[in-house]
Amino acid sequence: MTLHVVPPNRYGRPVHRVALVLLVALPLAAADLVWKHVATTPQWAYHARSPGWLALSVGLVCGALLAARLRSIVSVVAAGVMAGGVLGNALSASWNGLRVPDPIIVMPGQRAVIAFNLADVFTTIGILSLTAALAGVILRNRHVLPTYAEARTSLRRRTRPPH
Repeated sequence: MTLHVVPPNRYGRPVHRVALVLLVALPLAAADLVWKHVATTPQWAYHARSPGWLALSVGLVCGALLAARLRSIVSVVAAGVMAGGVLGNALSASWNGLRVPDPIIVMPGQRAVIAFNLADVFTTIGILSLTAALAGVILRNRHVLPTYAEARTSLRRRTRPPH
Protein backbone atom coordinates (compact mmCIF):
# COMPACT_ATOMS: atom_id res chain seq x y z
CA MET A 1 0.00 0.00 0.00
CA THR A 2 1.39 3.36 -1.02
CA LEU A 3 0.50 6.53 0.82
CA HIS A 4 0.36 9.52 -1.49
CA VAL A 5 0.98 12.80 0.24
CA VAL A 6 -0.03 15.92 -1.62
CA PRO A 7 2.85 18.37 -1.37
CA PRO A 8 1.96 21.90 -0.37
CA ASN A 9 1.91 24.39 -3.18
CA ARG A 10 2.02 28.15 -3.18
CA TYR A 11 -1.67 28.23 -2.23
CA GLY A 12 -1.27 26.08 0.88
CA ARG A 13 -3.16 22.95 1.80
CA PRO A 14 -6.98 23.04 1.81
CA VAL A 15 -6.95 22.82 5.62
CA HIS A 16 -4.81 25.94 5.77
CA ARG A 17 -7.19 27.75 3.44
CA VAL A 18 -10.16 26.80 5.67
CA ALA A 19 -8.20 28.21 8.59
CA LEU A 20 -7.67 31.39 6.57
CA VAL A 21 -11.42 31.73 5.93
CA LEU A 22 -12.00 31.42 9.70
CA LEU A 23 -9.07 33.71 10.51
CA VAL A 24 -10.73 36.43 8.45
CA ALA A 25 -14.37 35.66 9.33
CA LEU A 26 -14.25 35.30 13.11
CA PRO A 27 -12.68 38.70 13.96
CA LEU A 28 -15.07 40.45 11.56
CA ALA A 29 -18.08 38.72 13.11
CA ALA A 30 -16.76 39.58 16.58
CA ALA A 31 -16.30 43.24 15.62
CA ASP A 32 -19.87 43.36 14.35
CA LEU A 33 -21.26 41.74 17.49
CA VAL A 34 -19.30 44.08 19.77
CA TRP A 35 -20.54 47.10 17.81
CA LYS A 36 -24.13 45.91 18.04
CA HIS A 37 -23.73 45.35 21.78
CA VAL A 38 -22.13 48.76 22.47
CA ALA A 39 -24.19 50.94 20.12
CA THR A 40 -27.71 52.04 20.91
CA THR A 41 -30.24 50.81 18.38
CA PRO A 42 -33.75 52.32 18.23
CA GLN A 43 -36.54 49.77 18.40
CA TRP A 44 -37.62 50.47 14.80
CA ALA A 45 -34.09 49.60 13.54
CA TYR A 46 -34.38 45.93 14.46
CA HIS A 47 -35.14 43.94 11.33
CA ALA A 48 -37.05 40.68 11.64
CA ARG A 49 -35.64 37.55 10.04
CA SER A 50 -37.17 34.12 9.47
CA PRO A 51 -35.92 30.64 10.35
CA GLY A 52 -35.41 30.12 6.60
CA TRP A 53 -33.13 33.16 6.49
CA LEU A 54 -31.15 31.74 9.40
CA ALA A 55 -30.82 28.37 7.61
CA LEU A 56 -29.69 30.12 4.43
CA SER A 57 -27.12 32.06 6.46
CA VAL A 58 -25.71 28.81 7.86
CA GLY A 59 -25.59 27.47 4.30
CA LEU A 60 -23.67 30.55 3.12
CA VAL A 61 -21.09 30.15 5.89
CA CYS A 62 -20.68 26.48 4.89
CA GLY A 63 -20.33 27.59 1.26
CA ALA A 64 -17.61 30.03 2.27
CA LEU A 65 -15.76 27.17 3.96
CA LEU A 66 -16.12 25.13 0.76
CA ALA A 67 -14.65 28.05 -1.17
CA ALA A 68 -11.42 27.28 0.66
CA ARG A 69 -10.96 24.46 -1.87
CA LEU A 70 -10.23 27.09 -4.52
CA ARG A 71 -6.60 27.72 -5.31
CA SER A 72 -7.05 31.47 -5.15
CA ILE A 73 -6.03 33.21 -1.95
CA VAL A 74 -8.05 36.27 -2.98
CA SER A 75 -11.17 34.10 -3.28
CA VAL A 76 -10.49 32.50 0.08
CA VAL A 77 -10.06 35.87 1.82
CA ALA A 78 -13.17 37.27 0.11
CA ALA A 79 -15.12 34.20 1.24
CA GLY A 80 -13.88 34.90 4.77
CA VAL A 81 -15.08 38.50 4.63
CA MET A 82 -18.50 37.37 3.40
CA ALA A 83 -18.66 34.63 6.04
CA GLY A 84 -17.77 37.12 8.77
CA GLY A 85 -20.67 39.35 7.83
CA VAL A 86 -23.14 36.52 7.44
CA LEU A 87 -22.02 34.95 10.71
CA GLY A 88 -22.32 38.28 12.55
CA ASN A 89 -25.90 38.78 11.44
CA ALA A 90 -26.84 35.11 11.99
CA LEU A 91 -25.49 35.06 15.54
CA SER A 92 -27.08 38.41 16.28
CA ALA A 93 -30.45 37.22 14.98
CA SER A 94 -30.29 33.99 16.96
CA TRP A 95 -29.54 35.92 20.17
CA ASN A 96 -32.25 38.55 19.59
CA GLY A 97 -35.30 36.45 18.76
CA LEU A 98 -34.59 36.48 14.98
CA ARG A 99 -34.30 40.27 14.96
CA VAL A 100 -31.09 41.91 13.70
CA PRO A 101 -30.18 45.33 15.14
CA ASP A 102 -29.02 47.94 12.65
CA PRO A 103 -27.29 50.57 14.82
CA ILE A 104 -25.71 52.57 11.97
CA ILE A 105 -28.31 55.05 10.80
CA VAL A 106 -27.83 57.42 7.86
CA MET A 107 -30.39 60.05 6.93
CA PRO A 108 -29.43 61.34 3.47
CA GLY A 109 -32.66 63.30 3.05
CA GLN A 110 -35.72 64.50 4.90
CA ARG A 111 -37.70 61.31 4.32
CA ALA A 112 -34.99 58.75 3.65
CA VAL A 113 -33.46 56.63 6.39
CA ILE A 114 -30.91 53.89 5.86
CA ALA A 115 -30.17 51.56 8.77
CA PHE A 116 -27.48 48.90 8.60
CA ASN A 117 -24.73 47.26 10.60
CA LEU A 118 -21.09 46.26 10.14
CA ALA A 119 -22.10 42.73 9.16
CA ASP A 120 -24.10 44.15 6.24
CA VAL A 121 -20.98 46.02 5.09
CA PHE A 122 -18.77 42.92 5.45
CA THR A 123 -21.28 40.73 3.63
CA THR A 124 -21.62 43.17 0.74
CA ILE A 125 -17.86 43.68 0.38
CA GLY A 126 -17.32 39.92 0.62
CA ILE A 127 -19.91 39.10 -2.04
CA LEU A 128 -18.57 41.71 -4.46
CA SER A 129 -14.95 40.68 -3.84
CA LEU A 130 -15.76 36.97 -4.14
CA THR A 131 -17.62 37.56 -7.40
CA ALA A 132 -14.67 39.49 -8.84
CA ALA A 133 -12.16 36.90 -7.60
CA LEU A 134 -14.17 34.00 -9.04
CA ALA A 135 -14.43 35.83 -12.35
CA GLY A 136 -10.65 36.10 -12.31
CA VAL A 137 -10.30 32.37 -11.57
CA ILE A 138 -12.61 31.54 -14.47
CA LEU A 139 -10.71 33.83 -16.84
CA ARG A 140 -7.35 32.36 -15.84
CA ASN A 141 -8.70 28.84 -16.34
CA ARG A 142 -10.85 29.40 -19.41
CA HIS A 143 -8.71 26.95 -21.35
CA VAL A 144 -10.33 24.08 -19.41
CA LEU A 145 -13.88 25.26 -20.10
CA PRO A 146 -15.77 23.62 -22.97
CA THR A 147 -16.29 25.58 -26.15
CA TYR A 148 -19.80 26.66 -27.10
CA ALA A 149 -20.07 23.76 -29.56
CA GLU A 150 -18.84 21.22 -26.99
CA ALA A 151 -21.26 22.48 -24.36
CA ARG A 152 -24.15 22.43 -26.81
CA THR A 153 -23.35 18.87 -27.94
CA SER A 154 -23.07 17.70 -24.33
CA LEU A 155 -26.38 19.32 -23.44
CA ARG A 156 -28.11 17.71 -26.42
CA ARG A 157 -26.76 14.28 -25.42
CA ARG A 158 -28.04 14.72 -21.87
CA THR A 159 -31.49 15.98 -22.84
CA ARG A 160 -32.16 13.67 -25.77
CA PRO A 161 -35.28 11.55 -25.17
CA PRO A 162 -34.60 7.81 -24.77
CA HIS A 163 -35.27 5.65 -27.83
